[in-house]
Formats: sequence, C-alpha cells, structure tokens
Amino acid sequence: MVFGGQARGFFSDTWAYDLSANRWQRLAADGAGPSRRYGHSGIYDAARDRMVISHGFTDSGRFDDTWAFEFATGAWRDISPSARPLRRCLHHAVYDGDANRMLMYGGCASPAGPCPLGDLWSFDLATNRWTEILSPARPPARQHYGIAFDSAGRRAILFGGSGPGRLNDTWEFDSRTNAWRQLEISGSPPPARSRHQGVADASGVSFFFGGSTPRGQTNELWMLGPPAVSSTPALFSGGVVNAFSGLGGAVAPGEIVSLYGAQLGPSEGLSLGVDAATGRLPVSGAGIEVTFNGVAAPLYFVSAGQLNVQVPYELPDAAEAAVVVTVNGSASERATVPLAPTHPGIFPRIFNADGSVNSPESPASPGGIVVLFATGQGATSPPTPSGAFPTGTAFPEPAAPASLSIGGLAADLLFRGQAPGTAGVMQLNVRIPVGLAPSNATPVVLAVGAGVSQPGVTLAMR
Repeated sequence: MVFGGQARGFFSDTWAYDLSANRWQRLAADGAGPSRRYGHSGIYDAARDRMVISHGFTDSGRFDDTWAFEFATGAWRDISPSARPLRRCLHHAVYDGDANRMLMYGGCASPAGPCPLGDLWSFDLATNRWTEILSPARPPARQHYGIAFDSAGRRAILFGGSGPGRLNDTWEFDSRTNAWRQLEISGSPPPARSRHQGVADASGVSFFFGGSTPRGQTNELWMLGPPAVSSTPALFSGGVVNAFSGLGGAVAPGEIVSLYGAQLGPSEGLSLGVDAATGRLPVSGAGIEVTFNGVAAPLYFVSAGQLNVQVPYELPDAAEAAVVVTVNGSASERATVPLAPTHPGIFPRIFNADGSVNSPESPASPGGIVVLFATGQGATSPPTPSGAFPTGTAFPEPAAPASLSIGGLAADLLFRGQAPGTAGVMQLNVRIPVGLAPSNATPVVLAVGAGVSQPGVTLAMR
C-alpha cells in the first residue's frame, strides 16, 4: 500500500499492489483525502483493516495531521486529534498490534522546530490520541533512519540514520516497559547510513535495506538475528545423522542431515528459506557456515544445539568428509564422517492418498496409494545443484536403482522424484501391494542403490 510521495511534483493518490495477481490498483485519486505530501509515515492497522498515515511535508511546509484509509469503504477519514506532536517529516512509524498503537519517532521539524528530532510518540488506534513516551535513555536525535517492529519480541529496532552525521548505532525500544536501550552488537555492524528501510519477520529477525553511505547509494541487505553465541562451536561425537531416520554412519551427497552439538548458532532457532536471487537455499546465515571437505552446505535450520543442512552434491570424490561448523568466524574442530553413494532415510510420517497421516485411526487399503518422503537418495538424474528446488515440471529422480517393499512385498513406485519446494527430499507415490493382512504396523523398507532405510517405519493397513 502506497500513499503520496514526490517525483516531479507531490502526490496524494493511494495505491495497492496485489501480490498474488502481480499488479497495481489505484484505490483513491489525488485530492481524495490528505493533502499532497512526502516524508510522512504510514502503517497498516490490522485490527481495523486500514492504513494510517501521519505528518509529512511539501514545499509549502510541514504537516501534523493523521488520516486513515478504510479498506471496507475505500475512503479516507481525518482522525487528527486536537493535541498533536510537532509538525515534522522524514520520520517513520511502526505498528504495535499488541499495544493497539502506532509508534512515531524523530524526523525533522525545521524551520518551525528542531531538526533532527529525538522524541517518541504513541498514537492510540482505538481512541485516536497522541501521547509522548519519555525514557531515561534514548537514541540521539535523527531522521532518515531505518526502523522495524518485532512483534514476536514486542520491540522496535532502530538502526542508523542522519543526526550528528551518518549513524550506525542500533537501539531497541521495549514495548512492554516503554524504555529504550542501546544494543550491543556481536561482530561488525553495517557501515553508517541514512535513507534506508527496515522490516522484521515473524521470527523476530530484522532486515535493513539500502540507503546512503559515505561511499554513495547502496543496495546492501543486512540481517540482525538473535543473539549470537560467543563460545567456540563444537560437534558431538556421532552428531551427524540423517535428518529423517536419525541414523548416523555414512552420509550421501544431497542428503539432509542434522548436526548436533553446542554453541552451533543462535539461542533461538531460525529457519532459512530459499534465496529469491539465486533460487537456492543460502549457504550462510545468522553468521553460520557449514562445510563438507571445504564445500559450503545449504542451510535449512540453525540453532545453538542443532543445524539441519544439505550435504553438498558437489563434493570431490573421497571416502570421507571433514565437517566444520563456523559461527561468527569461530570454527569447530573437524568431525569426520564416511561418504557413501546413498544413505536413505524415510520421514516417519506416511500420508494416505487423501492427504491424511496414515495411522491406526486412518489406515490404508491394499491396492491403495500412499505418499512417502525420504532423503539420502544420493546423486540425481538429471543432476541437481545443491540447495536448488525443482523448477517447472522437472523432478529429478535418484540415479541409483530404487525399490520399496511393504510387508515384504514389492510395491509399485508410481513416482520417485525430488519433492516440490524442497532440496534433498525425494517424494515417492506408492501403490500398496494386494494380499496384505490387516495390521497397525506393516513394515516399510526403502532401498536406493546399496543403501537401506531405517527399521521401524510402518504402515497401518485395514
């Protein structure tokens, strides 16, 4: 959602970008609500399904009004109270849904007042009232800063901006205590900058993009994750296992493995998704990198005690792999694991054709179809780059022969290929052999090449 702004002139139109349809739609024309402006702030008030904008300026001066665009009616409404913060621009606001308020900080009030400003205001979204929040400690005054609201931690994270020169300090506003504190950052912070933007995801990780640095404009993207560990990471003996079966021993190229140890990453677990720029899982994140014989492994999940990673397909021919975890530049001792062409492990849950989880309460029938997932199938045909998800209609199959038995009988593999939206996971659509007796624990065994899946995987049969 976008309101106003400046190009060759100033605007007051309202637009929305439909993410699913990939198109823009104009919701209100110029002059339909607030006056033309830029340098204002805006939030989405999820509880009331509306966009709230406040303050800003044009060449004619600064504003101190507050407006709401109601999506139910498609119209603007002036919700400005009589008591208002000083007119300003070049500030930001964030939405604090738990406290039912909009927080607005800093900016520039010249020529009518200070520039930059360092005050923090709360706008009650239920009563439309402004209240200044006073804290014993607070950031130096600034404008053109980046700010993100972490709803999981109920805190605002402020980084950088323009005040006494360009800044690169990081501050936290705790919404529960209404207090600021400067954060101590592990490692080197981003270079000083202004005119950048910030956002936080659902897990509490903050991202800051772009801005103006002493070297000029930048398109850097920086992530501020959970507190980093300070001790040397260590892998437990036997701590490299198949993520689906939990079995150690050898690992295969492309296999998803779990690494167990201490000080391996952030105290709060963090899942990592595919990088939109590369179309692959990242090989570093939250200050963490895992290598097998020096080749970086794609990361699925990182935490202090467990990492889930994909063994790289691109390993050189060798009988074993040296595994090293590096956290914020500190490397673990090498853990050596054997390499094998295949090391299959079945995900413990098997799914019926209707998508339900197979169980004694939801059994399958002989001749019916079930869906299984496995990892450790080894090299694929066609070859798959490490960390890459399937594209189009190509779902690479294991290069080694694969077979599946249920209750000791050979099952018909209708499909065996890389599962959509995954790296290193094989999906198997299987027709159950006829002639099997009813049982709550019919054994299921997957063989890929010379590798055989773990014992104890069973299918409930009616």
